[in-house]
Amino acid sequence: MVSPTAQTKHPPVIQKLERLGDRSWRRDSMLHFLTSFLWKQPSIQAVDIRQHTVWLFDNTAYLRTTPIAKGLKESWHAEVVACVFRRDSRKDMSKIVAMIADLIGLDGEIGTERETRHQIARRLQPFLYHVMPARMMMLEIPQPNSTTIIQQLGPTNSNGISSQVVNMGNRRIADGSVVRSYLRGSRDNVEMRTYFAGPKGWLVISDIDDTIKYTKTSESTGILRTTFVEEPRPIAGMPELYSHIHRELSPAWFYVSASPYNLYPFLRTFIHTHFNPGTLILRDSSWLDVSELVKSFTVNTMEYKVQQIEKIRRQFPQREVICIGDTTQKDPEAYAEIYKKHPHWIRAIWIRKVTDVPHLEDQNSPERFKAAFQGVPDQIWKVFEQPEAVFDFPAKPFSTTMDEQTFVPGTMRALYHRPASTAITDQTALDAPRVDSGMIFDTDFPVPKPAANQYLIKVQTAAFSHDGLRLARTLHPSKSIPQIPLHNYCGIVISTPTEDHTKPDGPKFKVADTVFGLISNTRDGAAADYTVATENEIALKPKNISAAEASTIPGPALTAWQALFTYGGLDNNDARRELRVLVTNARENEVAAQALQLLRARSLFPHYRPWICATCSCPEHDDFLRDQVQVDEVIDAALPLPQDFDLAKIFRKNKWEPVDIILDCAGEQMFNLAHSSDVVKNNGIVLTAVDNTAVQPKTADREAQTQKQGLFSRFVALNPDGKALARIAELVEEGSIRGRVQSIVDLAHGANVLASEAAGAGGARRGGMMVFRVNI
Repeated sequence: MVSPTAQTKHPPVIQKLERLGDRSWRRDSMLHFLTSFLWKQPSIQAVDIRQHTVWLFDNTAYLRTTPIAKGLKESWHAEVVACVFRRDSRKDMSKIVAMIADLIGLDGEIGTERETRHQIARRLQPFLYHVMPARMMMLEIPQPNSTTIIQQLGPTNSNGISSQVVNMGNRRIADGSVVRSYLRGSRDNVEMRTYFAGPKGWLVISDIDDTIKYTKTSESTGILRTTFVEEPRPIAGMPELYSHIHRELSPAWFYVSASPYNLYPFLRTFIHTHFNPGTLILRDSSWLDVSELVKSFTVNTMEYKVQQIEKIRRQFPQREVICIGDTTQKDPEAYAEIYKKHPHWIRAIWIRKVTDVPHLEDQNSPERFKAAFQGVPDQIWKVFEQPEAVFDFPAKPFSTTMDEQTFVPGTMRALYHRPASTAITDQTALDAPRVDSGMIFDTDFPVPKPAANQYLIKVQTAAFSHDGLRLARTLHPSKSIPQIPLHNYCGIVISTPTEDHTKPDGPKFKVADTVFGLISNTRDGAAADYTVATENEIALKPKNISAAEASTIPGPALTAWQALFTYGGLDNNDARRELRVLVTNARENEVAAQALQLLRARSLFPHYRPWICATCSCPEHDDFLRDQVQVDEVIDAALPLPQDFDLAKIFRKNKWEPVDIILDCAGEQMFNLAHSSDVVKNNGIVLTAVDNTAVQPKTADREAQTQKQGLFSRFVALNPDGKALARIAELVEEGSIRGRVQSIVDLAHGANVLASEAAGAGGARRGGMMVFRVNI
């Protein structure tokens, strides 16, 4: 048991703060309390973003089953907490700043007295805001089908807080997704993040103070000093431990702390800087009483934490849980009580023995742990001083050779598409203009969680082409859920798939391997510090090119490869046939450029040399195509094509035989002209790599022509292919293929670049790959 003397450090400081509370800043709260009985309750009003400050708290969504007429329906739900204050309230805080400065003692170690007092004033401000009761607001929750759910929040209670469970969307939102919701009317300046967690998997419940952050909760002056003056510091080794857990288990994260709600922005910034983002659950303390800060760390902490953990269990009863705390408060007792109630839910309890704060002899005694964990199996709980001691947690076979404890932060830099407020109903067309949508550069975007079959990759470079941007918009219209662009990239493997760790040979790619690849367009791209990939999406980077050039190759080269060998059915072992190919827009389109290089690769066509005809947009390209690419014939075809351009006539005039395969990289007009019997053989293949709208709907004339000739007419739908990409890497190393870097810019400038380049892609600009420098 903890002796009474173990908690005698707080009363003198609390008494001083409470004496200060007799003055005006405390008196306002009492007046509000008394007048609430004398006057009628305030009328409910809407939040005015010009007069009010609003906080929305990040949360975790869970699946809830509700009965409907035809059975049961699953939908995502989450508790949304919002707080409303009056702007510019509590300006005069000099007396309480002076009191805190006097209590902690200004010794010069943390800066000049002036700097320290300014720091105290900044940190103190949230404790002195005037709360706004009876306020309503509207929350916009983006959905994956270009719609937005509108939820009403409030009214706020007497503490200015609104807390309610809301429907976050249907089952179509994937487990592991992160969605940003916005306060309506705030111009996206007030937001919250929702982490979607399915019913099964792992879950971590972590304390904050003295578990992952130095707070010195056993000393009142330590609490004031670490809260109002010092820069927050993580406990040594804990960021690495949490990163290790995140890689191995991909859990949902909950931070349950006895700190008051006033510290939410301060603690959220700390967690996002050093740990994995998640739901932060704090105490609903008095908003106008700083003395409550010290009390909150010692008064009824066990009861509070047990209550909050029970709420989490009701939302995620099937998850496997790790509880992490420390010895300064009642974490051992609280976690043990939860285990005794739900022994199959708790898989591990880890308690950090705090040895860097004095007067904790009783809290750290073996007798305390024996009493607290009576009835809890020894293999469930563990007390540690160094975080490395719990890396060998036996609940799952952690890898000791593959991931090596590489630190991965909880957040990263990323570019993402901001949802548009016009996409609020199912009737809104997918291609309707989103006048307020745009590209955002965010330094606090969540790092993706690899699935069991995925690698985590630190991105070095990412690339895009003008045609690629335009085509991606056509195939995958902008969604309301933020999407990270750029799907061609080069990077370094940080962690390997957990499902491969038990295989005799381990994963195909190892930690520190440099890879390049193509991410499926249905997932977030690589314009970020980190991305995830499956084995089939990557290959080892060719050794003879830079990371910038490597990122320009996967998408264009794989499209050309699949056009020729998958759709075109070419067999490079066929020694008997002659091959005739037409490639359009050959100089200004990357797919066309890669197709020409593949067709001239001697190792791919060792038995014959394909005949190639290419079109280009200006005569200046003729010599390059003939001399450098060794094209047999060149057609000048400026884009957009003139109305009188006749491809069949050109073939007849030059007495060229029809070709076997046409790869169109110019667009719908050229694609239609390419179906002529003068241009393509009967039973030939006509493919387009830049315009899926050119294939459907077909014109009546072209439909009749296609059927008469037996043509195979298709859009080349690109799919990731690790084996083909590995073969392409071999061609790069043998000198048959190279990428083309148009320019290189830093990721931080990417939003402006993408805005201008996307506009260019909608017009006549084509060709070239722009590279974003991310981590090189």
